[in-house]
Amino acid sequence: MAGGRSQLLGAMRYRALASPSFIARHFPHGVSPANLARSAALVYGPDDLLQHRYLALLGVQDGFEHHLCPSFEGFIRMIEAGMGWGLAPELQVRDQLRSGTLLELLPERCIDVPLYWHHWRNGGQLLTRLTEHLAQHSVDWLVPLSEE
Repeated sequence: MAGGRSQLLGAMRYRALASPSFIARHFPHGVSPANLARSAALVYGPDDLLQHRYLALLGVQDGFEHHLCPSFEGFIRMIEAGMGWGLAPELQVRDQLRSGTLLELLPERCIDVPLYWHHWRNGGQLLTRLTEHLAQHSVDWLVPLSEE
């Protein structure tokens, strides 16, 4: 951004989740990359490649069955209803994970999405204070990443 700055705040950690009924129906013998690719995934929209990246990290290179749901609230509700599995920010599904309405498919495999704060270089005192506040408090909510 010309005349601006970009500051890494950390990363939003996404977890692969499904409802207990979806897991019982599609993964009775456990979750594997192959059977994950064969079961319906939920994708936020046509430009959302997070599930594609996740499956690629697991070694799946081919396409996969999926449904589109361009509503975050609807996306989570569809996962809870057993309509597919999906990747969701762990910050936003803590209650569902705690209660057991959503379960992690591969707890040891998550995907971290870096979050940056973009701001004007000369934005005044208020923007400077806001930027400092964001940087200070993002460590409480985001996963640390190095700026490599």
